Amino acid sequence: MEVKTSGYEKRTILTMLDPNDREHEFYGILGWNFDVVVAYSVEEFLGVLAERYYDLSAAIVDVDIAQENDCYLLRSVADNLNYTTIPVLIATKRPLVDSDMRCLEEGAVDFLMRPHYSRLLKRRVENAINLKRMESFYELESMLCELPSNIFLKDAEGRYVFCTHYWHHLDKPDDPNWTIRGKTDVEIRKDKENAIRAMETDQKILESGEGTSYVIEINTDGVREFMELIKRPVFDREGNVGGIIALINDVTERELFRRELEQLAHTDALTGLGNHRAFGEYVQGLPEREDFPIGIISADCDDLKSVNDTFGHLVGDEYIRLSAQAVTSALPENGRAFRTGGDEFIAFLPGMTLEQTKEVVAEMERQEELLALDECPISISFGTSVIEGPEDKVLDDIAFADRVMYAQKAEHHHRADGEEDR
Repeated sequence: MEVKTSGYEKRTILTMLDPNDREHEFYGILGWNFDVVVAYSVEEFLGVLAERYYDLSAAIVDVDIAQENDCYLLRSVADNLNYTTIPVLIATKRPLVDSDMRCLEEGAVDFLMRPHYSRLLKRRVENAINLKRMESFYELESMLCELPSNIFLKDAEGRYVFCTHYWHHLDKPDDPNWTIRGKTDVEIRKDKENAIRAMETDQKILESGEGTSYVIEINTDGVREFMELIKRPVFDREGNVGGIIALINDVTERELFRRELEQLAHTDALTGLGNHRAFGEYVQGLPEREDFPIGIISADCDDLKSVNDTFGHLVGDEYIRLSAQAVTSALPENGRAFRTGGDEFIAFLPGMTLEQTKEVVAEMERQEELLALDECPISISFGTSVIEGPEDKVLDDIAFADRVMYAQKAEHHHRADGEEDR
């Protein structure tokens, strides 16, 4: 995997020391540990800073130059937001005096005084860099807290480094000094299942170096919410994954609306059953199920044309709706029914044999007898079959149930004709 990193492998220091001392001892000492950029005038110093501020780690300025023109150079650095992460250190060959303390008031972070030991000088410069970055980090964290999104950072162990918002999803004590830092999702979240999933996702990011985005449903404190998580890896200078930065957005309103549209797109408006689109998707997924056998019920309203011709299409629609009610009222909890045509229905009963499926049909017929539409009784023809396993041809099984149903419909029609002849 190719990993892109930014910045230099060796930190870069901008210096503005005594312009008359081209062999300043700092150049040799710093050169072992840093890339040193030398400026010989304030104008040159500020020009380099403007051009390269994004890859400069620190700046070192002579104590006397820093105080020239009412600390012009220091104030120019302090007043520019682009330079907030660059610490300015003051170098001096002479003993400090009280007036030199103004450098600290104008933004300098430390003094570098003799004797200059290489390892000590390196450590003091790096400490200043880290201190400035930490200050900038907390300033950034404070600004991020003003955003509605929740932004968090985790280390390479999946522990929180910071988080801009504490939500009611957290199982935390009523302690004003409590912090999320150093804790994992499992330790702090009320929804442990989602917490485990979050940590598993984080582990994949840390191992692969690839980010991800997903939406989770959270039900805590009686509140149903949907959160969108956008997670990306954080790389160090060597290209290693050192942590995860993420954004959490509350997308509850958007997700509920999307699900409502999805439901409408898969629901028959008249009966509330799944429509032909939902039926197709359900059938397509049947071979992947593990709850075979699956019973099939084919149902069709009897004499709907006669109802429409005699009572009108509004009554005909009610006839269809009540027929759907007779079908669904007898379905087991895991059963699914669909309106596949004008007055045609298909129901699936996972885990049921053919004999059990016929028992469900018997209950549908009992429900049918309890329903009536003024002077028009409800009459439905049923057919059954069963899908024995994933190797079955589902459409053939459905067709068989249809044939049984049409045979019963013909019998109902023949019986009705016989009654009219009497």
